[in-house]
Amino acid sequence: MHIRFWRFLALAGVLVLLAGSGVQGVRAQDGQRYENPSLGIAFDLPAGWEVAAGERALLAGAPNDLVTVQAGGVPQGLVLRLTFGTFNELGIVDATELPDLLARLATGEGGAPAPEQAQWGNGSGYHTLMVDPNEGLTVHVALLAVAGGRVAVVRGMAPTAIWDAGAGAQFDGLVQSLTFSLPVLDQDYMERIVTNDGGVMWHYQTGQPSDGRVVAAGGIVYDPFDVMYIGAGPGGVLAINMATGQYISYIGPWLNGNFVDVGIGPDTRLYLANVAEDTYNAVMVVDRAGNYNRGWGVRGDGDGEFAPNMPQTIAVTAQGEVWTVSEGHASGIANRLYKFDSFGNLLLTVDLSTLNPDLSGVRLAVNDETGAIYLTGATGNLNVIDSNGQPLVLNLGQETLIDQTPVEIGIMPDGNIVLALPAPGLDGFGFLEFSVAGQLLDAFGLPYDPARSTNGAFLPGEYLRPAGLVFGPDGMGYWVETNPDSGFTQVQAFLFTGDGRLTLGSEVPADASAPAAGSVDPAQGGGIIGYGETVHGVLNNRYPSHEWRFEGRVGDHIVITMVDATGSGILDPKIELRVADGRVIASNDDAGQIAVEGLAPRDSRLEFDLPNDGQYIILAGRFGGRGEYELTLEGPQ
Repeated sequence: MHIRFWRFLALAGVLVLLAGSGVQGVRAQDGQRYENPSLGIAFDLPAGWEVAAGERALLAGAPNDLVTVQAGGVPQGLVLRLTFGTFNELGIVDATELPDLLARLATGEGGAPAPEQAQWGNGSGYHTLMVDPNEGLTVHVALLAVAGGRVAVVRGMAPTAIWDAGAGAQFDGLVQSLTFSLPVLDQDYMERIVTNDGGVMWHYQTGQPSDGRVVAAGGIVYDPFDVMYIGAGPGGVLAINMATGQYISYIGPWLNGNFVDVGIGPDTRLYLANVAEDTYNAVMVVDRAGNYNRGWGVRGDGDGEFAPNMPQTIAVTAQGEVWTVSEGHASGIANRLYKFDSFGNLLLTVDLSTLNPDLSGVRLAVNDETGAIYLTGATGNLNVIDSNGQPLVLNLGQETLIDQTPVEIGIMPDGNIVLALPAPGLDGFGFLEFSVAGQLLDAFGLPYDPARSTNGAFLPGEYLRPAGLVFGPDGMGYWVETNPDSGFTQVQAFLFTGDGRLTLGSEVPADASAPAAGSVDPAQGGGIIGYGETVHGVLNNRYPSHEWRFEGRVGDHIVITMVDATGSGILDPKIELRVADGRVIASNDDAGQIAVEGLAPRDSRLEFDLPNDGQYIILAGRFGGRGEYELTLEGPQ
């Protein structure tokens, strides 16, 4: 069976990862821990085993068995093989497809049991056990989501008689010793993530209302009519314009409620998470005009009831199912995940400890395209379950979330996952974008700095402890929070990449008398340049271009180059050459394929013969991004 089975896997694109891997024998000491930083894998190596490792795979077993398997034969004892790749290489979209892929591969041989959820070491996914009586071979295989948004194909193989006599139990123990980590080449990726290449489109901010209403911002949703709704705690619900961030109105509150999160159903009604102490409406449903419709959920420890100060999170699916969480029960299941229908009938109760015993402070989000439910928390990393509450993948992105405490989660239109983190200091991350495989892609946000603020207000890009996060159909992100010290409530519309329309807080000096980047010093903000000179400047949303002036003569052949001085690709330079009255006579955005040493394709290079004597202006600008540039003017000697 093993030859036919693994040929079938190769057709699915799995074993192609072994091509060109240059597998070489590596001898490890018997009975010790084997570690391979290049692959990001470690496990307990049984006595007498050796490892043959390459760039994308490894094979472990007794020396004679390694030789046999590498030659295409059947081993006499247990052999372990691991192959690493990406979700794209496996032909799947995200981690939720692991069971379906494994099922297709297994049923291709016939007779294999349906895949079951697997937690092998710190990797999670699905596994199945296959036995071929004709060839007397047993194969145990799993597809696991592992560190760095990768997939590991893990399989053990042995003659069935040997497997049943103890090799199977040995394999079970071996896979539980697996520790997946970031490959050594990726271990500094947090430092390489560009965090200042995004922008803020609009910023709504207000103090506490003058009518005595107390506002503490919570979750955020939007309806099909470009209205956003923010749970405002005891203040009810705040409605603002999604396109502009303009205030519309407050609605509610109702029945002395305290509304910390909000979802919207396919009926366009708002489903509110109500943490009021004495309530029979822990989940309350109102229409968009503010009319109370229905509610359910009393305080207590019975099934479907809510512990004090619960629920803190709520999510409504495209089918109208309402998911929420109740943590801290005194009896029965301590921490529960509930699924109700839209009228409050309890459909499902899940013991959170059976999903991930580390989960606490849970926040929920729904991927409407796949139906998957995402759970994150102050502890417990990122977890994915299906619509029946069954785990799909656990502990996604765990290598990134070490010592981090996510406080909110949102799903982007392309399925990417965004976690919001509180500001631990002035060097923290606010919003982390992960691929559907758990790979960190981008980050955005400036930790709130009282020294930069005015009377406790937030500046664009600043966050403290986001309480709500949602993404529009165009990928625009929106977060909301209230500063508990100053009482200011903010909503910001942001992009992970792009300039935005507002000046970010990091570009505003803390001291009003101090110069902002590019504002005063001619070396930073434009001035006079001569032939053969190089100048530097810093471009950002506040100072998107600088003017550099020079005197030229008719027929002078000039070359102007402008490069991203950071070398990180954050800034996309753009040059315009103008005459004294401001008319543009030449421009260049990208050098493209011009073979000039030191120029990247997005850097700018302009070569031109001056038409007249007089003063000329070089406008050092940008097509996008921000950061330091270097501009050089070459002319006749």
